[in-house]
Amino acid sequence: MLVELQGPGLFLGAHVSKQGGTNDLTFVSLDIDGRNVTSLSFAAARNLGLTQQNPYGIVLLESAALQNFTIGFPTPLRFFTSLTLSVTVNEDDVVQILANVIHGD
Repeated sequence: MLVELQGPGLFLGAHVSKQGGTNDLTFVSLDIDGRNVTSLSFAAARNLGLTQQNPYGIVLLESAALQNFTIGFPTPLRFFTSLTLSVTVNEDDVVQILANVIHGD
């Protein structure tokens, strides 16, 4: 688990940055109030074409050194009890994972 917030609150956006990895089968999951909002791997985001701004709310941005999985929707999502951002690493050679969640009251 990377980030766990207790509610109530508003989810505004998040990102998970990954450095390294052999096959991009690291999954990013966002759960609000015990319900899954998204669970997608870095590879799946690329294969689905989520590599530029879109109304779906998930964008994968890549550089030579990092991959940045961003989550954000046109309107804030309210959570009442909890918000959890987590990753499951299913690949070798991941050097670093960093995450941030932007939230409000």
